Amino acid sequence: MTQRLQTIEHGNHIIAVYPNKDEKFNEAFAFLKDGLQRNEVVIITTTDLPKDEIRARMRNEWEVDVTELESRGDIIIRTTEEMYFPDGIPNIQRTIALWSTLVENCLSKGKKGMRVFGDMTAFFKNGFIKELLEYESCLEQRFNFPAIGICAYDSKDFNYNITLEQIRQLQQHHNPVWMKVTD
Repeated sequence: MTQRLQTIEHGNHIIAVYPNKDEKFNEAFAFLKDGLQRNEVVIITTTDLPKDEIRARMRNEWEVDVTELESRGDIIIRTTEEMYFPDGIPNIQRTIALWSTLVENCLSKGKKGMRVFGDMTAFFKNGFIKELLEYESCLEQRFNFPAIGICAYDSKDFNYNITLEQIRQLQQHHNPVWMKVTD
């Protein structure tokens, strides 16, 4: 597990910028595996890795029965579109209500909390940068419920698709901020 993953705690709303998919998903799987071992519900949302590949990697690397854990709601695998804009456009209030329900459900099942690895690439691919910034701005820098979230961004989106002011806006609504400055 990476050094920075060892420093996280409940309430962290992390922004992480990754130079490539390998680094992004290596960290995602380490982060989520640790959560599962700590009796937390783990959630991954991405369109950059097919669900079958996610399940196979969890099965192989974690040596768990993914089908059973998914049926119990201990592992939740969704595309970014399914989680954030199932009707074709982002709906901030719906998404926030969904997170609230998921937290309540995991606590009612005796879980210690939840871990979310949210890959934000699909917002850029679908032209929802404005909506993404609005959504992130509605969230606290630190959650007041037992959850840890990593909002995962690709460095190419930061380098080419948003302004420095928009990056600063995103940073203001996250803690900690995991970014490398690149040329």
